[in-house]
Amino acid sequence: MNARNGLILLLLISLGFVFQGCDKDDCVAEVTYVQYIPVWMTPEDVRQPVEVEAPRPLGNTGKIYYYQNYILVNEIREGIHVIDNSNPASPSNLGFIKILGNVDMAVKGNILYADNFMDLLAIDFTDPMNAILVKRVEEVFPLNGNDGEGNWLVYYDQKLITEDMDCNRQNVLWNGGFWLDNGVFATAEANAQTGGANAPAGVGGSMARFTLYDNYLYAVDQSNLRVFSVADIACPNLVSTVNAGWGIETIFPYGENLFLGSESGMFIFDNSDPANPTYLSVFRHATACDPVFVKDNYAYVTLRDGTFCQGFSNQLDLVDITSLTNPSLVETFPMHNPHGLSILDNSLFVCEGDEGLKAFDIADPLILDEKLTDHIKGFHAFDVIALPNGLLMIIGEDGLYQYDASNPDDLQEVSVIPVLRS
Repeated sequence: MNARNGLILLLLISLGFVFQGCDKDDCVAEVTYVQYIPVWMTPEDVRQPVEVEAPRPLGNTGKIYYYQNYILVNEIREGIHVIDNSNPASPSNLGFIKILGNVDMAVKGNILYADNFMDLLAIDFTDPMNAILVKRVEEVFPLNGNDGEGNWLVYYDQKLITEDMDCNRQNVLWNGGFWLDNGVFATAEANAQTGGANAPAGVGGSMARFTLYDNYLYAVDQSNLRVFSVADIACPNLVSTVNAGWGIETIFPYGENLFLGSESGMFIFDNSDPANPTYLSVFRHATACDPVFVKDNYAYVTLRDGTFCQGFSNQLDLVDITSLTNPSLVETFPMHNPHGLSILDNSLFVCEGDEGLKAFDIADPLILDEKLTDHIKGFHAFDVIALPNGLLMIIGEDGLYQYDASNPDDLQEVSVIPVLRS
């Protein structure tokens, strides 16, 4: 693995101008931004054996998934923590499945599907501590490019920089929220996540880029929806690729439809023919990252700032989807910094970043802002899974939390596995 100098994508976080004179030539701006440094790997480095290691502490956590008393927690681009949750009051960290480049996962019939940078892996998960790779589908997810010498640009490392910058600096261009140095442009790497039919499947959170429906696995990247047949669960096969728009962030299946959250809106696809989803409509909103959760005739869409999506809104949009070809905004509710969300019966659970978790009564969704039933503070919440038995699983920067939501007016902590950052 090596990082090449010269290709740098700078994402603006905040910009404060400090004028040091009336002459335009003397203008200086203090700029705080994230420097994205490209990381290159050879195919051989990427395609290392899938290994099961001893349990390691949760560190740089990502997505969460639940399957038959196991909680799977992604360690971003490193692999998957396997946690035995047979006793939610005392979960046991069993081990770690090392998968380079992994961001998402889904499980169907004891087969774990996971991304390995540009490849899709099918892993026999019958015994999680002896997980075995059974198939690799090569180069089905997009990469950012190659250098012509056998190295692939697999992701961008991040470094926070604050510096004074000449307002007239000629080699830096402002382009809708990105600082592009020397004309370099990059796309985000593919992620992944949940669903099922025939064989039992697991449950994922609203931040999913993988989902399962019937005998198909769906995976979205920035612009495409890829459909894999998993009729033979150990042998996923790419059957179609559908253009899904731009800036796609998440995917959520509901009924015979797929709801895709993007940086600019919610896309709806008819999935009555699961091998060939077809576009129905789009609900547009201000630019922001937005996971989606659907119940009955409403879609709940969260928008937040402070991300590479360049958004400046923190809100929950309630969208009427009675007409799937003409979704319409019903109401917008202000939020602190909403992330993932989930619904159990008439309770909506919203992750509010460093403001923890909020619970709302949505028996009447139009007045949910008046029906805040509980607000758990003191931890960071990124995504949540609500199980039918009333158990909530919440992942965030601080750890994996479980709460008893059988009484949504009084959420009770069940257990915590903390994150230990180096």
